[in-house]
Amino acid sequence: MRMRIDMAEEAKFAMAPMIDMVFLLLVFFMTTSHLSQTQQKRGIEIPTATRGVVPLERPDRWIVNVDAEGRIYSGVHEIDLDELRTEVSTRLREVPETRVYLRADAMTPHREVKRVMNAMAEIGVDNFIFGVYTPSGGGS
Repeated sequence: MRMRIDMAEEAKFAMAPMIDMVFLLLVFFMTTSHLSQTQQKRGIEIPTATRGVVPLERPDRWIVNVDAEGRIYSGVHEIDLDELRTEVSTRLREVPETRVYLRADAMTPHREVKRVMNAMAEIGVDNFIFGVYTPSGGGS
């Protein structure tokens, strides 16, 4: 008895699902990368403000954090005031329109925030926004 072998259709490689997966992975890593950069707060509890406004250009700003003890962070790196001045000078040479997103802990004495602002103003940065939390969820 002779067995009949059907010619099976050749297996095909579907590219569309692969492209979808690569796209989803790309979006995932871009999002988590952005979130890891914006979550550079080092345990800072930002103050509450009832009338805080979220500026649209916030992602373009350079983040400077001041914790409750007055320690200064440029992103996630702790620096002193002289190092901040040096970083600001270098940044201004590269990007003359540098703008700063200044985040201070709710318990940070105002003199510490003023000290940071004065140091940056001496170098030439005068465009600041302050990080606040608004109870309605529109904090900056």
